[in-house]
Amino acid sequence: SGREPTIWLDKCCIDQCNIEADLRCLPLFLNSCRRMVVFCGPTYLSRLWCVIELFTFVHCGRSARDITFVPVLRSGREEEDMCVLEDSLNNFDVEQCTCFLRQDKDKLLGIIRTAFGDLESFNAEVTAIFQRAHWPAEL
Repeated sequence: SGREPTIWLDKCCIDQCNIEADLRCLPLFLNSCRRMVVFCGPTYLSRLWCVIELFTFVHCGRSARDITFVPVLRSGREEEDMCVLEDSLNNFDVEQCTCFLRQDKDKLLGIIRTAFGDLESFNAEVTAIFQRAHWPAEL
């Protein structure tokens, strides 16, 4: 209809069978977004693609304050899930993150090492993004 999209959903818009092709376009996709809404459950910070998307959004020129965190907590286990989220942030280590395909993880960690020199610097940067976005206070 000739109008710009009002929402972009990564799971729907990235070809899950050809992630490599869309990885090159991720900065373009995210740069087109004014805000990011993160639906974060206990496993959010353990999923490397989630962390990469968040990092890329901020480094495409967006502010961490343009990120809204929406907790996804299990009924009756809200406190436990919140503790897991907080612990995940306090002890964030990109090397402990997972991807569905091992080759995706290897490729992404290689990109991070090339850009940052080491994984510890990336960990510090990701933690700083969360702090600037006021996580977990916002949750």
